[in-house]
This record gives sequence, structure tokens and C-alpha cells, in this order.
Amino acid sequence: MKSPHVKANIQVIVSSVIYGFAGIFFVYIKDMAPGPVVFYQLLSGFLVLTAYLALRGELSGLRLKEKRKGLFLLGVWQAGVLVSYYEAIHYTNVSISVLLLYTAPVYVTLLAPFLLKERLTPRNLAALLLSLAGVLIVVGPDALFSSGGKGYLLGVLMGLFSGFFYACIIMTSRYLKDEYTGLEQLFHSTAVALVLLFPYTLKASSAIVFENLPVILFMGVMVTSVGAILYFTGLMHVKAQNASIISLLEPVSAILCAYVLLKDPISSGTLLGCFLILSSSLLVSFEADTSGVEGTEIPESSDPKTGANY
Repeated sequence: MKSPHVKANIQVIVSSVIYGFAGIFFVYIKDMAPGPVVFYQLLSGFLVLTAYLALRGELSGLRLKEKRKGLFLLGVWQAGVLVSYYEAIHYTNVSISVLLLYTAPVYVTLLAPFLLKERLTPRNLAALLLSLAGVLIVVGPDALFSSGGKGYLLGVLMGLFSGFFYACIIMTSRYLKDEYTGLEQLFHSTAVALVLLFPYTLKASSAIVFENLPVILFMGVMVTSVGAILYFTGLMHVKAQNASIISLLEPVSAILCAYVLLKDPISSGTLLGCFLILSSSLLVSFEADTSGVEGTEIPESSDPKTGANY
């Protein structure tokens, strides 16, 4: 493998691990609801991304072209996936939340035949069954109806919503990919998300924001900007299918880091559910384009923490 390809693969690997830390960072936020956290995270990341594009002389080239409604929807989905993902972490834990986030292939499998006119294949159906079985094992139906399980149930629902929004991002980004590059999608959709999330700033006092500012800035700079820049620049020399598989490092790294740093338990059920859900994502990734053309297809398992095609 040539040097540029090695470097590109390393970039995608590093970005996936960075994305996996998003939920870990959120746990360290004190007395602040997910809505304001997401706004300030995206704002700081957006400013860094803008500076990066300006330094490269690419900022002036950003233009709104066709499919503007799709860009607006991408911003809506981005806001939705981040808020619901952090809500899920608040009520459950990082391990469960990140695995529920990765139920996106279930929704894509169910909706793509209707919205994207894509054929439902036996591989898709197998992935769907694997993912559903994994969700049932990870969530643990008994825990949903145990005493004091209302908060847990809400967290599970929020996790499933995050997976749904994630799927909407994947499908919308496929629709936009002929008009906008990954970084263009990221820039425009983040701007939309910031407008939508601005009212949340009223729910957090300046004192609380200032107290949590170091963590929020770290989240914004590392996840929303640095992670995204590494990811999208790396894609120029990585096949879509390979990038899709590498991105599965995100939930794996999130679970391992949650175990080491937050002492989140990893039960045998969590491991089995993780294996089933990630296996379903892997099956779906093999449905991606395998023509060997590099840098032309946005991977199907792009990441929701950046704001564009994940």
C-alpha cells in the first residue's frame, strides 16, 4: 500500500476513535442539559472548521447549490442525533447508547426501499435480524419494566431515536453527495443546526457554561472539527467500503473507554449484543460500492458527531 493510502487509513482510524470519545466527554459535563451542550459544542467546532477552510482558501468557494432542502434536513438530523444521543447517555450509559446509535442500519434497511428506491436484499434482511437481536440483548427487556425503570426506558427510546436520526443522515447525505462534498455538507448542516439549537442557550446560565467550557471546547474542537477534518481528508485515498468498516471502531472504542475511564460495566450480554449489532453494520457495509474508485463515494457509516455525512 502506498504511503498516501497508509496515511489516509490512519486518519480514518484516528477520527473514528475520536468520535468514540464524544459520549465520554459528555459524562464530564456538570448541571447542563444536552441541548445547550450540543449548541456550544457545534459552535466551537464550526469556528475551527471555518478557520481551517479559510486558511486553505476554500471558504470563499462554499456555495449553496441545488438540493438546499436536503441540506436543511441534514442540519435537523444532526441536531436530533446529538441531542438524543446525549439524552440516552444521561439515562443509561455510554455503552448502551453508542450501540443503540448503531441501530441505524435497521432503519436504513426498512426505509431505503421506499425513500431511495434501493432493493431489499437477503443480506439486508440478515443485518436487520442481527441488529434487532443485538438491541434486545443489550437493552435487557427485564430492566425496562423493573422498579424505577422509567428513566432507563426513556434513555433506551432516546438511543433508538438517535439511531433513527443517524439513518436519516446517511440517506440524506447519499442524496446530497453529487452536489456537495463531505466538508461542504458538514459546514452548511452545522450552520443550520446552530440556528435550530440557539433557543437552548436560554436554558443554561453563563456561569454553568463557563464552568463546563473546557470540556465543551474540547468536544467541539476534537470531535466536530479535528475528527471531521481527518475523516473527510482521509476519505480521498480510502475506499468507501474500507472506511465504513474502519468506522466500526467508534462504538468499540467508546465501550472500552467507558469501561476504563467511567467504570461502565461490560456484561456478557453487552458483548454479545455489540457483536450482533456491529456484525449487522458490517454486513451492510459490504453492500457498498466495491468498484475500487476511491474518494468518490461517501461511506455509509459516517459519523453523526461531526454534522455531515457520517
